[in-house]
Amino acid sequence: MAQMEREHLSVVMFPWLAHGHVTPYLELARRLTSANDADIDVTVHLVSTPVNLSAIARHQTPRIRFAELHLPAAPDLPPELHTTKHLPARLMPALKRACDLAAPRFGALLDEIRPDLLLFDFLYPWAPLEAAARGVPAAHLSTFSAAATSFVVHCLGRGRREGCAFPFRGVGFGSAEEEAKYMAQYILREELPDALVPERNRLLLSLARSSAFVAVKTCADVERPYMDYLSELVGGNKEMVPVGPLLVDADAAAAAAGGGTSSESESDRVMRWLDAQTPASVVLVCFGSEYFMSEQQLARMARGLELSGERFVWVVRFPRETEEGDEAARALPRGFAPAPGRGLVVEGWAPQRRILAHPACGAFLSHCGWSSVLESLAAGVPIVALPLHIDQPLDANLATELGAAVRVQQERFGEFRAEDVARAVRRAMRGEESHALRRRAAELREVVARNDADDAQVAALVQRMARLCGKGQQRVAVPN
Repeated sequence: MAQMEREHLSVVMFPWLAHGHVTPYLELARRLTSANDADIDVTVHLVSTPVNLSAIARHQTPRIRFAELHLPAAPDLPPELHTTKHLPARLMPALKRACDLAAPRFGALLDEIRPDLLLFDFLYPWAPLEAAARGVPAAHLSTFSAAATSFVVHCLGRGRREGCAFPFRGVGFGSAEEEAKYMAQYILREELPDALVPERNRLLLSLARSSAFVAVKTCADVERPYMDYLSELVGGNKEMVPVGPLLVDADAAAAAAGGGTSSESESDRVMRWLDAQTPASVVLVCFGSEYFMSEQQLARMARGLELSGERFVWVVRFPRETEEGDEAARALPRGFAPAPGRGLVVEGWAPQRRILAHPACGAFLSHCGWSSVLESLAAGVPIVALPLHIDQPLDANLATELGAAVRVQQERFGEFRAEDVARAVRRAMRGEESHALRRRAAELREVVARNDADDAQVAALVQRMARLCGKGQQRVAVPN
């Protein structure tokens, strides 16, 4: 009896140099290489800087291989800062410029690997050009919500030309004028004179240069209207392909965040503390892996948690080095020391998904980064939304529109009062509104779990990539 010869698909993945980008790319790599496709075996080559790859070294397998991209030397940017982790904010433009200057080196990696396909992040709109010069098709893999991406593309195009507001009022800001102000403050920052790629063009060029489809880290059952609108905005001939929420288990998240033995012992301490609490009685407080609060923000947050009267686990982060003009806090407010049974402060990293899944966790006070929103929905935990910058206000609006979040009142994003933090936390934890939030969060938990477990999405992505490369269309029978 003859059997069909299996084809091989070699994919280069090129995520931005941030934990929140590398992790979902790596998770998709894991799923692609373990997909039960009857005809196609996938091998992934994940490209990043040595400092990023060293943090995830244990995830390299025979079918997930790492390729180092060495950035050009720069006086203020040593190799240990070729990552956004611990990168001073003033050096972010320098890191982007170094990546743009590394385009020829990336091309040389493509010559060496000779992949069938490239999956690239939006900060590298030049990457698909390097691939095209070698006859390699490329597709953009977005780690942002379709709601936030479609909002930005709308404001850069149709909204600016026609003066119209984003059509999904629950996610937007109500008027074209307010949305233009938001874009100017958080998205369209001042360009450096030596910038190789204008910031406003990175996303638009990446979408335009994506071949045939754009892969999106999302749940189609949650974001279908925004995916459809994004497809319309980019010309209507480019499909938005959901690849699921790409939820990562706690161990993999710890490795990607650089956690080790100390993180494991701290994790055990947190879980033991939660075990002693009653169900739905604790608020998890965390504002992402790369945001440092100012002294004023930290003091107001501490006071807000005290005023709320609720138990909490607060994950705080402090910068590694002090810089002149840097407003980031270096320590908790003087005198802030919650009673052992009232609150737990964790410095650095904590097992966010494990905490959210614990029965004691009743709400999540979050900046609303997209991964955090998805993890909270996956756990069925309501969100207390306190967005701070970039796309977070849009994801906070989406979570609220879905009925799974309450907002902390803010005059400006990044600013808040202690009293408003306390009020929003109490709304999420007490009374009839909290019951409604939990019912809706429980419904969304089923939706997200179904999407995350849907192997058909990954199988469909494999088939789309294969067709883009001219594979998977003809089969050769070989004898057993």
